[in-house]
Amino acid sequence: MAGQNRIGGLARAVFPFIALAVPLALIVLAASSGSPVLQRETTTMLINVVLVVGFFFFAGNTGILSFGHMSFMAIGAYAGALLTVPVIQKAFLLPDLPSWLGTTEFTSLPAALIASAIAALFAAFIAIPLMRLPGLAISLAMFAVLVIVHDVISNWDALTRGRQSMIGVPTNTTMTVALAGALVTIAAAYAFKETKTGLRVRASREDEIAARSIGVNLARDRGIAFILSAFFIGLGGFLYAQFLGVFNPDAFYLNVTFIVIAMLVVGGTKSVAGAVIGPVAVSVLSYGLRQIERGADLGVVRVPARPGLQEVGLALAMLLILWFRPRGITGGKEITWPRRVRLGRR
Repeated sequence: MAGQNRIGGLARAVFPFIALAVPLALIVLAASSGSPVLQRETTTMLINVVLVVGFFFFAGNTGILSFGHMSFMAIGAYAGALLTVPVIQKAFLLPDLPSWLGTTEFTSLPAALIASAIAALFAAFIAIPLMRLPGLAISLAMFAVLVIVHDVISNWDALTRGRQSMIGVPTNTTMTVALAGALVTIAAAYAFKETKTGLRVRASREDEIAARSIGVNLARDRGIAFILSAFFIGLGGFLYAQFLGVFNPDAFYLNVTFIVIAMLVVGGTKSVAGAVIGPVAVSVLSYGLRQIERGADLGVVRVPARPGLQEVGLALAMLLILWFRPRGITGGKEITWPRRVRLGRR
């Protein structure tokens, strides 16, 4: 009986992850036999899942909507590019690189870990002063960080090619690679929620004063969530860069910042499930609207092109979701083990 109870407890613990992992895997399986356009859209969707779940580590658990987290995406993307661009190409693309970096070339996996770690290290450095600020001040300060990082990347010609596009980046992010990144990020998010630090930051999200009164060190615990968030957003930036192959600083600025925030809000800011369902729902809706925007031939009926329909339709859909579901599609709740299924009991 004890063994059955342990199995039942384990099943309940991993069920929320499986409930998200299986549909994502099925989407990839279905898209693998589709058109190249559908495969690219699916890969982009999975990268968005990595970014939004990575954002959830901090924003979802602490309740603080940071407007500068995409600076970590930029760091992950550029660090990954510098580590993976072939040495022979670095010689003429970035001739002023330090010799140790100009002669270094990594494969994808170690480069992804190093690039994500660099983003996390930068987060650890700025977390020291930022995490001592109140929530709203953190949001505004992070927007300043985003502007600073964007300007530095845009003007550091010797390291990033400045406003010129970074080219020659290996395109190693396939649907399978993006799926693996998404699953690792989702699993880590669920694991962090169950740690003592995760429980403490969520307690501070619900009532900061009460959390302080029972001895929660907000600066330390928020800092840990902040660093983990930076690591996985850096991973998302690496995957995105290795997907595009060519990019510039504007790819990691205001547009992606607001899209990621919108995806989390639409899905539900207080749950990992919301952080996954949000980007999936927005990506599917965006893809459908884009097809209609280009015009469609339905045989008897010809639907003319409607330029701008994607932006308008997406905005209206988000407004409707937030009107009828203010807490997002999931209502801020996780997917749980069905109550009628009772493992370990007769």
